Amino acid sequence: METTTLKTMLPGAAATGFTDMVNRAYSQQQVLTGNKGTLQSIIAAHFAQMSATGNLWKRDTFRALLLHLYEQRCFSVVRMPDYIEVLAAMSSFGNKLVREVTAWQKTDCTPEEQMASLIRHCFAKYPVPQFIEHVFATGNKIHMLWYVQLGRGDSVLALSAFPVKFTNRMSHFFRLTPSGYTINQAIRRAQALGYGAGIERAELMAWSMLADGFEHEAFWSGVIQFISNAEDVITLDKLQVVLQYIESLRAFQPQMSMQGRTWAALLRQAEEWHAEQAKRRAEEDRLYWPKSGIRGLRVEKDEAVFTTVELTDSEMLHEEGAEMSHCVASYDYDCYEGHIAIFSLRRYTKGEEDFTRLATVDVSLREREIVEAKGKYNAYVTDDVQALLVMWAEQEHLALVYDYEDGFYEPAPVVVQRPQAEAEPAWIWLKLAFFIVLISMKMCSSNRQESVYRFEKMPDGSVRLEQFDR
Repeated sequence: METTTLKTMLPGAAATGFTDMVNRAYSQQQVLTGNKGTLQSIIAAHFAQMSATGNLWKRDTFRALLLHLYEQRCFSVVRMPDYIEVLAAMSSFGNKLVREVTAWQKTDCTPEEQMASLIRHCFAKYPVPQFIEHVFATGNKIHMLWYVQLGRGDSVLALSAFPVKFTNRMSHFFRLTPSGYTINQAIRRAQALGYGAGIERAELMAWSMLADGFEHEAFWSGVIQFISNAEDVITLDKLQVVLQYIESLRAFQPQMSMQGRTWAALLRQAEEWHAEQAKRRAEEDRLYWPKSGIRGLRVEKDEAVFTTVELTDSEMLHEEGAEMSHCVASYDYDCYEGHIAIFSLRRYTKGEEDFTRLATVDVSLREREIVEAKGKYNAYVTDDVQALLVMWAEQEHLALVYDYEDGFYEPAPVVVQRPQAEAEPAWIWLKLAFFIVLISMKMCSSNRQESVYRFEKMPDGSVRLEQFDR
């Protein structure tokens, strides 16, 4: 049974009409109609992009591929847009076929294997590395040409517009690239191996940013050689950090080289550079706003100095929130818009720079009201802090409107220790039990000799029942 791996199959390929549909699209006037979601429109759109007057072998090859695959009952291939696009890409090299399309015979059931077999049949007179077969699905015509050239027997060193100057050793490793690598990754991997790197180090470079492109290749070849010969332990994350740093250096120092450098020094410099870049990005994102005009409080008591400090940028809010363990940092945009002002009430010791944060205060500028005052962890302010805030409010004509029971902080529930009731002496319960037994006996045995009972408490606390006949 034929296996389908792509999810979208297009309608319109009835067994009796597929050949007519292809021939009609082949012969119709070259008009770009676009993809209308049907198989006919997909095929017609590809034919429309191929000249009807020059290089006719493209249209001829595309028609031959479609009809022969249908004849070989490769229905999944001829009904899938992605596979049809690969067939159109193959048709661009229809003048370089090494075998006739019609000579190909289906030997596999999956569409992927059918396409790979067809590509080898059409272009590979000599063995071509399997990892290159996917190039006909990438849209990169240069890479497709490399497959054609290798298939007809050309050397890797003779490939057209190859971006890297390879040695014979590198060329050998390029041909041995395992499946799963892109062309760029295979080039970087072969370079590293050619410079003497181990397999693991070469694979790191293949999966790094080195495979993103080949601009300034003379410089980057030197970087690859340097990394290949480094004796340090290198991981992919550290490699990316260093490569980004090297790129920043090269942008400002185009003539720089890797001579005299060590991996350890580069890594240290790269990490410092990244930290500085992070600070710079944070600085660019920082919000600033002017002071509100509300004067600060300053109260001296013995060696202590109590003062309010207005926070005027987002970084100051972040620091306050981090130290006080609350969310004042989220108020930065309100401060920036001029709706509120945030103050930090602090206690200094005379002659010292260190201080203790006592409370974070939120002032509504429009109403000139202190709407919130919180200690660490959003706790309520202490009585001493409350007294300072009252003093400051009177000084600046601010109203105190925050509610102790309103806000983020929920006081811990008070656990009330209820006193345990004093335990009743055991002899009282025993006395009651015997009394119940006595009543029951009198009710159930009225025909028996009447007796008299007496309870007597013993010195050890027990109770004794004595019976006397009447």
